[in-house]
Amino acid sequence: MSLLGCHMGASMLRRVATALWAIYEYVAMLAGLLALGLMCLIWLPFAMLLYVILPRHSGQMLGRYVIMLAFRLYLWFLRIFCACRFDLSELDALPKEQPQILVANHPSLLDAVLIVSRLPNAVCIMKAGLMNNVLLGSAARLARYIRNDAPLKWC
Repeated sequence: MSLLGCHMGASMLRRVATALWAIYEYVAMLAGLLALGLMCLIWLPFAMLLYVILPRHSGQMLGRYVIMLAFRLYLWFLRIFCACRFDLSELDALPKEQPQILVANHPSLLDAVLIVSRLPNAVCIMKAGLMNNVLLGSAARLARYIRNDAPLKWC
């Protein structure tokens, strides 16, 4: 009888541990998204001001660099607190100065973050709605990302 009680206790302990881990993962991912949102909010006034003040090329380079660093920080947070693992070796191996086209197909919406975190001069084509987004728009405009508006109508 005590063997059965011990087995039931271990099973119950595993279920509790699994439930606690699921709660931790949820809270950690939420904290990660909040951290990303906070980074966007902190950068927002600077991006708005620099968009007006800096020459186009300087603003573009600074904007892209800051976005790259912010995405790297976000991925670090996900690795440390959310137990996410990313193999970015293929992105790191890409030549940095050659023109290339990388397409993010957004199965998780994280692929664009992964790509931009590794390429310091990435040019993104973004949904027009994201360019109007309070958190993302100013930084994207400073980086001179391209709006994906409706196609032009020809006469």
